[in-house]
Amino acid sequence: MTRDRLARLVIDTITAATIGALDLLLQRGLVPIVFAALLTVAIAFRRTYPLAGAAVVTATAFVQWLVIPGIGLLAADLAVPLAVHAAAAHGPRWLRRSMFTAGLTGAALGSLTWPPVPHASISSHLLFGAALAALVVAGWALGVLHRVRDERILALTERARLLEVERDQKALLAVSAERTRIAREMHDVVAHSLAVVISQADGGRYANSPETAQQALATISETGRRAMNDTRRLLGLLRTDGSRAPQPGLGDVPALVAQARADGLDVALDLAPSIDLEAGLGLAVYRIVQEGLTNVVKHAGPAVRASVEIRCTSDELLVAVIDDGRGAAARPGTTAHTTTASNASEVAGHGLVGIRERVTAYGGTVRIGPGRSGGHEIRARLRLLPGPGKPLTTSLTPGRA
Repeated sequence: MTRDRLARLVIDTITAATIGALDLLLQRGLVPIVFAALLTVAIAFRRTYPLAGAAVVTATAFVQWLVIPGIGLLAADLAVPLAVHAAAAHGPRWLRRSMFTAGLTGAALGSLTWPPVPHASISSHLLFGAALAALVVAGWALGVLHRVRDERILALTERARLLEVERDQKALLAVSAERTRIAREMHDVVAHSLAVVISQADGGRYANSPETAQQALATISETGRRAMNDTRRLLGLLRTDGSRAPQPGLGDVPALVAQARADGLDVALDLAPSIDLEAGLGLAVYRIVQEGLTNVVKHAGPAVRASVEIRCTSDELLVAVIDDGRGAAARPGTTAHTTTASNASEVAGHGLVGIRERVTAYGGTVRIGPGRSGGHEIRARLRLLPGPGKPLTTSLTPGRA
């Protein structure tokens, strides 16, 4: 038995016990108590087992009408409208109609013998029958309303479940689309690395000096190591188109910030001296900054100030996009998406999913939410892969631009 059915049974049992106790106080004689007991038991399980309850009430009430002059009315006679209500609320269609008809028929029969006084007027019988019929109609109407409410609740519950399934499917599609885009963007990185390996290997075969051959082998080793790391992250991702567009990197971040300034955004760049990042990591940094600035433009509001910080430690690359705008509360779902051509096929509103995917690919962490002093912030930490590097050369001097 479900929790709802058990709760109904407990409530109905308490109701039946109260009505039965009232009859025990008011009635005298064995026959009235027997009728009251049968109707009281029917009240107790009328909603849990509506068909059985309706059958017991109908049979008992009819027999009671046959001997009504010797018994009179009982408090347990409330079982009739209560059984009509239970059938209308919880029974099948045929039971609803049958109990409604049986209730009205019982009201008509009751008007023939009540009130049980000598020479009662026809109007008294009609008034009594109307009162009984009103009770039956009220019970049936309340039962129908109860059924409609339950059906609406079930429909809303099912709709909420379907919306959750749809939301999960959209999230999976967004992740799949983002991973496909990452695979497309990283294709050029891997292809370039393999081209370098092939060209250096061919050059080393025809080298005239050991120094030239050693240099070619060192280049092959470094390039192959980077290509292996990129391939490992891309394993299992499938491409859906043949785009070969050149991909930006860390060196393109100043141009991206300059473009945002030209578009009217007050943004400062703090680019500390860093190593020469591999192409895949540089692309990830560029996309994080791009998504963050797009988020600021779309959701932060007017007259907002933003800052982009990119710094390196011995083993981490720190990327932060911070603004002092309206904060995360004004950003539905805290999602954004870029407007570049490479992102045209992405599901709108899932741009921040891409940030998480990129950071995860490099074993890092990301925080997206309200800023520590207001506004909104994106703070990503990406793990630097081991390997030789050199100072990054950009058009900006170290410090805030």
